[in-house]
Amino acid sequence: MRKMPVTRALIGKVAAKTVHAPSGTLPLVIRGATITAATVEALCRRGIPALWVVDSLFPDFEAQEVIREDTRNLVRRSVQEIFEVAGSAKRRRASNLTESRLSEAVGKLVDDVVDNQDVVANLGRVRSWDNYTFEHSVQVATLAVVIGKRMLMTEDQLIRLGTGAILHDVGKVTVPLEILQKPDRLTPSEYEVMKGHARAGWDIVHEGFQNIMPTSSIVVLQHHERLDGSGYPQGLKSERIYIFSKVAAVADVLDAVRAERDYRQNHRPAEVLRIMQQDAGVKLDATAVKIALRHISLVAVGEIVRLTNGLLGMVTALNEGEPLQPVVTLVADDRDKPVAREQLDLMGSELQVAEVLDDWPQGLGG
Repeated sequence: MRKMPVTRALIGKVAAKTVHAPSGTLPLVIRGATITAATVEALCRRGIPALWVVDSLFPDFEAQEVIREDTRNLVRRSVQEIFEVAGSAKRRRASNLTESRLSEAVGKLVDDVVDNQDVVANLGRVRSWDNYTFEHSVQVATLAVVIGKRMLMTEDQLIRLGTGAILHDVGKVTVPLEILQKPDRLTPSEYEVMKGHARAGWDIVHEGFQNIMPTSSIVVLQHHERLDGSGYPQGLKSERIYIFSKVAAVADVLDAVRAERDYRQNHRPAEVLRIMQQDAGVKLDATAVKIALRHISLVAVGEIVRLTNGLLGMVTALNEGEPLQPVVTLVADDRDKPVAREQLDLMGSELQVAEVLDDWPQGLGG
């Protein structure tokens, strides 16, 4: 089996696992069911970003993920509830129950990350555009806690960091949907509106959440600040940006560039690496970037990849400190003709992952 992003490429595939809605009610997809267009729409509406499907080339394969599915669902539900509270017509104060659920969600996320002993975190890409903001909040929180763990933060610090990271984009409820969901580059005036979400989020948290620590809420305000002063909303420079905000900024940028909002192009992880390395120490905290590139995958176990020599395969293991050189089980040559299965460890070789594909080329199986 393998995990596929929830796009129309799923139609016709067979579900390898039963998928429940984040609310934990009746299943959205039953194991063994063939995915239809209606299934894809239902998954998108409920913020499910990816699905395990049957793969004839790797029938018994399954990858361990950083956080459990029930934890991800809990965090996603908490994010959706928070956005509903923040986006209500008469912005209301979050209830004790909402804040309690947020606390529980962050606690479970931190527990999962702390308990996970894998050297490199296996995290797939967000691809569900309709629910990008919700799932992005889950991913950024997970990435931030993974980085914080490797920075030897205490569990209490990880909880405060994770809380701020989950809330970091809450101010986007004030941004018009036509701007928030615009797939093309924003105009200068639209960008100015978008930039307002950081301060709006700070106001929402201070007005609506009684129990959020200042060290968490500062992340909401500062996650777009940059070391060289080019960020917003205050144009702060390095020494005035709080450490949690610096870590969240790295997680935010890393997930945004990995998400590849333009579905028409295959994902090219080398471009992600270039952007992160280019900004390290200039716009983004160098230590946090170094840790992220060492301990967070730019390609995920279970993804279909084409190598720089054209060979095609699936990532079956990751290498610490080698974001573009995982272990790949080869399936086809550079003309997409099947080859004898061979596990190729790219570490130390001249080969790298050139691109990540959403599905096998036609005729190969899957």
